[in-house]
Amino acid sequence: MRSQLQPFLGCKYPFSAAVDAFGLRKVPYRGDEPTICLQDVLLYTGSLAVPVDHVWAYVGKTIARFNPAKGDRITFYAWVREYTKLNKNTGEEKLDYCIDRLSALALVKSNGGPDFVTFWRLMRSSSKFVSNALDDIVLPTGTRLEMAAPLHATVARGVA
Repeated sequence: MRSQLQPFLGCKYPFSAAVDAFGLRKVPYRGDEPTICLQDVLLYTGSLAVPVDHVWAYVGKTIARFNPAKGDRITFYAWVREYTKLNKNTGEEKLDYCIDRLSALALVKSNGGPDFVTFWRLMRSSSKFVSNALDDIVLPTGTRLEMAAPLHATVARGVA
């Protein structure tokens, strides 16, 4: 449980994180949708940096255009929200916290690992059950979109 996010519920904050992995989550009637695992997450509030172990986030058009690579250190803004986690074995429901609607992504440090576009093309070619929601973004571009570094990127460089 990510209880360290609870005090920040319902608000948008700057974050920094390292891209750890890409994955897929099953969504009924839409096929598998892409996700991204972020490790060593830091939430910045004033002069305080709150560490969060890791979070999984949905890869939408903003992240797909940015095309992060494994090992990259990125900064972004995101909303903190709660959700109900269901244990499939016991049927027990548990409240947990996550980040949602990532925006204003900026690259702090690149490690040159495999990028999201490569992962997405591999998944689309290997499975007919993967959602085609990002094809209009990924297929034409296929390159990293550098976005302007927001103000919180300079704060993250000082901490990392």
